[in-house]
Amino acid sequence: MIEIQDLHKSFGPLQVLKGIDLKLAHGKVLVIIGPSGSGKTTLLRCFNLLEVPDRGSIVLGDTKLSFTESAKIPQKKVLELRKKTGMVFQSYNLFPHMTALGNVMEGQVTVQKRTKEDARARALNLLEKVGLADKADAYPHQLSGGQQQRVAIARAMAVEPEVLLFDEPTSALDPELVGEVLKVIKQLAAEGMTMVIVTHEMKFAADVADTVILMDQGNILESGTPEDVLVNPKSVRAQQFLNRLSGEEE
Repeated sequence: MIEIQDLHKSFGPLQVLKGIDLKLAHGKVLVIIGPSGSGKTTLLRCFNLLEVPDRGSIVLGDTKLSFTESAKIPQKKVLELRKKTGMVFQSYNLFPHMTALGNVMEGQVTVQKRTKEDARARALNLLEKVGLADKADAYPHQLSGGQQQRVAIARAMAVEPEVLLFDEPTSALDPELVGEVLKVIKQLAAEGMTMVIVTHEMKFAADVADTVILMDQGNILESGTPEDVLVNPKSVRAQQFLNRLSGEEE
């Protein structure tokens, strides 16, 4: 279970998050959409403290953190939260000097202190799961963008997180490679993986999400099922945003 209460984040005078409240049950998928600058990526990065909120609270499983501008979160607590999350970035962020297998093994060995034999076995299983068993010995520069992103998903899963976080996982891909990545994410959703996904792929959001939130100017403008938010939005601003996206897709 994930619960966020009254989350605020500013960068200098710019308020990026203005009191966010949300809940996500175990095994569910939350998709975050919204225009550029709405705060959706900042919210996602707050889940694993790549951005530290100014105030509010985050509960992830049995870990609860409260934030105030005057108190610094202990590093032990930061690491405790991060161990519960796996992050997949839009630009892959693979280690260029390591093979696909090495990338998926690394966190297991350095963070979880698994033996190399155990880490290798799990990494091979995960590469097979994302359809890349035959690319275990390939380096990132030898892989397509879609293949690199699938390795990144396997790497995020390798540390057995409670929640997977995706920041625009297909935005850096050529259109013909998007489908292979979305297929893997849909498979994880079907298996009951808890996920929070920032995306601009509305059809994918409709297929995979249990809950969709639409953000605008640091607030949650709409929240509900994909049908509630994507098909029957209540606010004029949400209708404008979705109509614009629909026009771009055509």
